[in-house]
Amino acid sequence: MKNDYVCPFCKGHLKVKNSVILSARKPSGERGLLLLSPEIGDYTVRKHRSFNLLDGERTDLYCPICHANLMAQNYNDNLARLIRIDEFGEESDILISEIVGERCTYVIHGKKVEKYGDDATNYFGAGTEF
Repeated sequence: MKNDYVCPFCKGHLKVKNSVILSARKPSGERGLLLLSPEIGDYTVRKHRSFNLLDGERTDLYCPICHANLMAQNYNDNLARLIRIDEFGEESDILISEIVGERCTYVIHGKKVEKYGDDATNYFGAGTEF
């Protein structure tokens, strides 16, 4: 098993083949599915052509299984939280931006924070530990 992703609430598996599948809701209430790359730092997003996302727009991300809001309230309201399980069974929190076009991902393992993307310093500053 290479890097599986699960919901922090229901522990349901979110990765299917080469995509992490999430449900999204725009401020207008419109909903759609997003297929994200499971590779940290790859910001490829696939979606239905009718689900238009605008850069800078905040979307709420949800588990497509239990429908829980994935907002990372313990960290920042503009981030969503997933759990990644690596090939050794070790779990890490993965925080991704809910702002369309913002390239920012955090991998949190214990007290260590790894940052990825041009916009990663917007939320935690320059430090690499809590």
